[in-house]
Amino acid sequence: MNIKLATIEDSQQIFDIAEAAFSPSPWPKSLFEHELTSPRSQYFISDGGFVGVTQILDEVEVGSVAVHPNNQRQGLAYQLLTMVLTLPNVKRFLLEVDESNLAAIQLYEKLGFSAYYRREKYYKNGHAAIMMERKV
Repeated sequence: MNIKLATIEDSQQIFDIAEAAFSPSPWPKSLFEHELTSPRSQYFISDGGFVGVTQILDEVEVGSVAVHPNNQRQGLAYQLLTMVLTLPNVKRFLLEVDESNLAAIQLYEKLGFSAYYRREKYYKNGHAAIMMERKV
């Protein structure tokens, strides 16, 4: 599996993956375009998925993870996140996840993340967001 650092030329592919994974994408294409040109943001992409992160000093926030439905349950999200966890000079990784997304929560826990806060009724569907961190 080939994972690479995304560039602005990959914005359509990233948006298409998000559209397929979330139907519709919770993020507009313009957000991906903006983040792909931001010095604080990075996206890692493969043929079937991506992860987007923002780094401020020694903290990295995982802002988006998406895997195309045709590529789910094949370990792609694990591989993408494992690449993120190798970023240098990071002391803390952060993310949020819908409380009902048990598969993602299990994946994050497998990668060493733990819950530290719960935001009630955070998502449009009324679900809480589970805030998770991994300290290095």
